[in-house]
Amino acid sequence: MIRFPQTSGRKVRKMAGILTWMILNYAMLGVSSMSAQTYVSVEPIPSQDVVGAANLNKILSIGYSNLELWGQRLLNDCHIVQNVINTLSAGGAIQSVNTGNTVYLVAAGGFEAVTDPTYVLTIADSGTGAATANDIWVLDNALGYALNQGGTAQFGLVYNNKNPFEFALDYAIATHGGSLSGQQAQSFFNYLGTIDPALWSGTDAGFTQINASASPVTNYLLDNSMLFLIGSVSKQEFTQGLFTAVTTTPNMTYSPLGNNGKPTTAKAGAAFPGNDWITYPNGDGYLINLGSSSPQLLNDLAALRQRHLTAVNNLLDAINKGNVSKYLNNQFKCP
Repeated sequence: MIRFPQTSGRKVRKMAGILTWMILNYAMLGVSSMSAQTYVSVEPIPSQDVVGAANLNKILSIGYSNLELWGQRLLNDCHIVQNVINTLSAGGAIQSVNTGNTVYLVAAGGFEAVTDPTYVLTIADSGTGAATANDIWVLDNALGYALNQGGTAQFGLVYNNKNPFEFALDYAIATHGGSLSGQQAQSFFNYLGTIDPALWSGTDAGFTQINASASPVTNYLLDNSMLFLIGSVSKQEFTQGLFTAVTTTPNMTYSPLGNNGKPTTAKAGAAFPGNDWITYPNGDGYLINLGSSSPQLLNDLAALRQRHLTAVNNLLDAINKGNVSKYLNNQFKCP
């Protein structure tokens, strides 16, 4: 996932998880054809501006594997993402997002030297039964609000200048030949930092774990690629550092490659909705993009946001009591 900086200084996902439209139809990515997809990335870990620096540090201190398990419990047991989709659908804010075109899982996202679990949604955005750009944008904002994020991300692998929510941004992909766990993705990101620290801890340096096959919605569970969006470095530094890391890591490949076989970049479509919770404690930065001011919808989303905060407080309570593992494995309950 990819994060972006908040005004308070806390970094949240830029990606990354969040970006739009995936239309891969070219050999540089090693596939013969590709349908268009949008990826959305939203963390379960709340913004520092919502929970405070001390509590955020406690949450991060339990490590990636525990945070991944917590994210999975919220996703699979509590249906935290599906509840947002259902609420938006019931409130008439979205019409085209459904189980046929939208899938999601817990994956890894890194930003400025830190890797956390994130919810990565893969959404078909073209063809019969596709989700619309507007509905994806509304869903992205609603998820950011309900999960108390400072920022989220949408991204795709082809820039579409007809999408009013995106801008162009260079990217490259590192793909593992087999399965790729979140911790393996974290390890590769950390290794990249030994090749070039600017691509790891530098401004806006980050990645999102995705599936980049010809059918990413169908194959979303095999999220064996890491999409890197360029940060505050030159294109040459970005490509050379990432290419060096890939070619010195077993079973990894780099894309795209130019006609000369050298590493290059492609243009992603990117969008990063967000909210400054200090200035707008009611989440106005997200809510203004929902396209609906229905009191019922806003109340239902606020209730989901409060349930997430309750889940955060329950995790903090387990951390304070020193029984995180027991809580996550045996005592976890949905708020």
